[in-house]
Amino acid sequence: MCSWPIYLTVFSNLFLLIFKVLHDLNLIHTDLKPENILLVHNSFQTFNYNRAIPSSSITTQRQGRTRRVLLDTDIRLIDFGSATFDDEYHSSVVSTRHYRAPEIILGLGWSFPCDLWSIGCILVEFYTGDALFQTHDNLEHLAMMQAVVGQKIDTRLIRAVAGTGRTAVSNAVSRYATLEVIL
Repeated sequence: MCSWPIYLTVFSNLFLLIFKVLHDLNLIHTDLKPENILLVHNSFQTFNYNRAIPSSSITTQRQGRTRRVLLDTDIRLIDFGSATFDDEYHSSVVSTRHYRAPEIILGLGWSFPCDLWSIGCILVEFYTGDALFQTHDNLEHLAMMQAVVGQKIDTRLIRAVAGTGRTAVSNAVSRYATLEVIL
């Protein structure tokens, strides 16, 4: 596999700085996705590149002949329309599906860590060129998260969520718990 590109290290550091400032202000963005991260300058240099390009798919192999490298990694975070102060009302579902944290899917409530989960998903996407979780189903999304993280979601947590009586969440989580028992 290719080494971690320097621009992703720079982006990671910038994201951590941005979130330190936002979280110090008690603000959670809640809608982080690549479309809400803008480059200040999009100038790049092209290099010859005859290697496999990273992919999140084990079935898709990509080969690149050239590679574009950003000359300036300054970014701007936009779209604060869904941003929420931690001590204010929290809607039950936030974040775009592909970048949604497990606690949101499970209906457990959310806070600052949901922004960090989204950034992790975005960094993987910047590296591979593919969204990490390409699904529109809660059950499949949880299963994909387990596969990526490498451990199962605690069964007691699943049962507790299934017993909350929140219909949409309970149904999805109950199906997940049933599937876990079968497997």
